Amino acid sequence: MKVQNQESFKRILLYGALIMGVVFAIWMASFVPNADWYGTFDPAARAVLQGQSPYSQSLFVNPPWTVLLLLPFVLFPANIARGIILVFSLIALIYAGWRLQAPKAAMIALMLSPTAIGSLLAGNLDALVLLGIFLPSTWGLLILMIKPQVGFGAAIYYLFEAWRNNRAVGIIRTFGPVVLAYIISGVLFTIWMDRLIHKPSNAWNRSLFPYSIPLGLFFLWLAVQKRNKFFALAAAPFLSPYLTFYTYSIVQIGLLHEDVEKVIRRDVLQIILCIFLWTITLIFKL
Repeated sequence: MKVQNQESFKRILLYGALIMGVVFAIWMASFVPNADWYGTFDPAARAVLQGQSPYSQSLFVNPPWTVLLLLPFVLFPANIARGIILVFSLIALIYAGWRLQAPKAAMIALMLSPTAIGSLLAGNLDALVLLGIFLPSTWGLLILMIKPQVGFGAAIYYLFEAWRNNRAVGIIRTFGPVVLAYIISGVLFTIWMDRLIHKPSNAWNRSLFPYSIPLGLFFLWLAVQKRNKFFALAAAPFLSPYLTFYTYSIVQIGLLHEDVEKVIRRDVLQIILCIFLWTITLIFKL
């Protein structure tokens, strides 16, 4: 009985320390400057709380159901919400690495890369959106397609898989909810579609499109051949006409899958990518 009490006490101390650590991390993160959270997502979600359209914020270009993801954060003051989004994004990246059983050195290289650091500092949603890859395809697509530059490759992969498994019925079941959501959103928020069309002219665009299409198609082919959706995840940034530089972290996460080991060790690959990305960043001042 005494031993059990001691174990229970240790667990309480551990959980208490974890909670305090998260609270402290959120507090520290609330002081970190950023561009996307304060400039786009926070005001768009707060506009909804005030009975306005999220598109009253001129920089908001994501589908309207993105607000459902944002609302829990903006229940807090803006600086605290910023801290929470940074900490949750960090946890999301760590969770992805844990689910993929990535080597520690590979995860360290990923977290030290300018793309991952940039994503966390910017206060964007890439890390949270990528978690849709761990959900069943039908519902995961609703998350992934919040940012097509993150989820488009997976969507194409799911199209092949749905056809391979259940033909037309499989496609309807898999894509019905997200297609319906896009149609309804396009009808209700025509301004959203207009912004999507003009987004590639944005000054922050770091897409290599259309020159990157062959590389994106290669990853898609590999995904279909190996039946590996994470290779499809890696394809998305190369098939997008618009993305910011830190969205290339999605490629790194897609290449954390153990199938990469058939060609190169994952830790070696991630270290190479980290060095390459930092070199590109310093040369072109991205």
